[in-house]
Amino acid sequence: MRLAVFSTTSRHLMYRTVSTLALLLIAGPSGAEPLTNPLSPEPAIVAEGKKLYNRTGCLACHGNNARGAVGPDLTDDEWMRAPSDEMVFNTIKNGRSGTAMSGFAGDLTDEQIWTIITWLRDENRKRKEAAK
Repeated sequence: MRLAVFSTTSRHLMYRTVSTLALLLIAGPSGAEPLTNPLSPEPAIVAEGKKLYNRTGCLACHGNNARGAVGPDLTDDEWMRAPSDEMVFNTIKNGRSGTAMSGFAGDLTDEQIWTIITWLRDENRKRKEAAK
């Protein structure tokens, strides 16, 4: 059996190629549209979002109206990262490493997560209106 022998330059080129391909696979297709909430803020959806928030136990860390307790306020605009729909969705679904925020992928469907986000957005809107 004969083993292939690669020069240092060839090994470096192969390593860079494999690394680049791995990054592309992890990042996904370029130009992919960000996730956005498919639900409209209808009163029934907002009310269901509040129920899911309470039933899932979010209030234990984020407070009764998501204005913060042990965990951060989810209704203001003072976030460490821009609170895009995609970021909030991924945080609820997968958790946030290095924090007490665990993911709820096994407990909530994607639609239920979007329903909670709809309620959070409505709370943010109400808060802004009250501040005027």
